[in-house]
This record gives sequence, C-alpha cells and structure tokens, in this order.
Amino acid sequence: MNDSGRDPGAARNRENVYEVSKLDRGTVIDHLRAGTAVRAASVLRLPPSCPMMLGVNLESERLGRKDIIKIRHYELSEEEAAKVALISPDATLSIIRDFSVAQKIDLHPPIAFRGLIRCTNDVCITHSEGIRGRFFVASHDPVTAACEYCGRHITADHFEFEKNA
Repeated sequence: MNDSGRDPGAARNRENVYEVSKLDRGTVIDHLRAGTAVRAASVLRLPPSCPMMLGVNLESERLGRKDIIKIRHYELSEEEAAKVALISPDATLSIIRDFSVAQKIDLHPPIAFRGLIRCTNDVCITHSEGIRGRFFVASHDPVTAACEYCGRHITADHFEFEKNA
C-alpha cells in the first residue's frame, strides 16, 4: 500500500479487472456455464426498461470460464429460476436487498416439471390436444428432459421454452 491507501500494483492489473457497480436491489445469476448467459437472459420475463448486465466467458476458479447476469430491481420467479437451471445446472442465484445478499440458492434442474418447455415431437399429444407438457429430467450433464406423453428426449440446447411459463 502507498500513502493514498491504494495498492500500487492495482493500476498495472487494471486491464484484467472488470468493474460493475454493486446492486442495491435485484438478482445475480452467477456460475452460469460459459456461453449460456444470452440464452438464460432471453427466457426471463424482464420488463423492457429493466437494467441488466451480462458477463460472458469470464475467468472462474470453480469453472475455468463462466457467465454471469446481474439484474437491477428484479427478482426471478420460481419458474424463471427453473428455466435457468435447465440451461445451466449448478448456477447460483443471489437475491440482493440493501446492497447485501439476502438469499443465495444453488440452482438445480427440477426432477419433474409441467410446462416450462414444449415437446419438440410434432406428433406429441401435447400439440394436438393443446395441453402443457410434463417432463422429467433423464440426465443432468448434459441436461436432457423426457416428455411423459411421448417419451421424446430433448437436450438443453434444443429446449423450446414456453413463453407464458
């Protein structure tokens, strides 16, 4: 430290530092698998004026590379958290209130769920009868969901998320 209280080495390392202001209130989705933040953000039902920051392909001791999403003044619903978990299992969700972590949740894909995604089998009864699909997670890595009605296995990169869930 020097007389100003700053680490003299910090200026040399500034090119490796990403500064993002702290949230006063909102949601942080951290430890997303690298390359999944854009897709995860697209399934959220954020108001058009909602400020959001995406960090993509950042260094991570835990994952090697990771993505992160910070959303100001918005808390995810259970359905939105489940969708994020289907895209990037083992991500963490932090609810921020008064600049502090009020709640931290390790996300995991639901074992079974109704809706959230659509069956990709065009002849599945869910399409002809207009009913919401029921799925169970058949595999965790990669995440694969199986339709309870027709048995179709769908991997996470082929999920078609429901708009109203």
